[in-house]
Amino acid sequence: MIRRVTHISVYVKNEDEALAFFTGKLGFKKKMDNQMGPGGPRWITVTPAGQPDFEVNLFNPASWSKGEEAAVIATQTAQIGHQAMIILDSDDIDADYRALKAAGVTIELGVRDLPWGRDLIFQDLYGNRYNLVQSKPG
Repeated sequence: MIRRVTHISVYVKNEDEALAFFTGKLGFKKKMDNQMGPGGPRWITVTPAGQPDFEVNLFNPASWSKGEEAAVIATQTAQIGHQAMIILDSDDIDADYRALKAAGVTIELGVRDLPWGRDLIFQDLYGNRYNLVQSKPG
């Protein structure tokens, strides 16, 4: 029986740039940064500060596929910046909005009030979209 989600992958063009964005601008913590065997690709994960058991894998398709997998690489690389929106939780969306703006993060849609709470939409350095949500209490 499936019990929980442990990881999601976000396609990135450059692992170091993505790691700097997630840790420096979003406040995530680096959890793993390991080489997958000699000369292999890197396995890099970050976690939201308040959820250390959930990891975001910063996945560069070009570094994982070789040889005959070139067609797969092209398909995956084309998805960078076009992935499904990821939804993140906030306990103070106004403070998070100010922090994201101050860090130079692209805000696509500012804070808005909705029947179920408040949200905003921002983009990472590759154009992937994230919905930051503060639900109403109760």
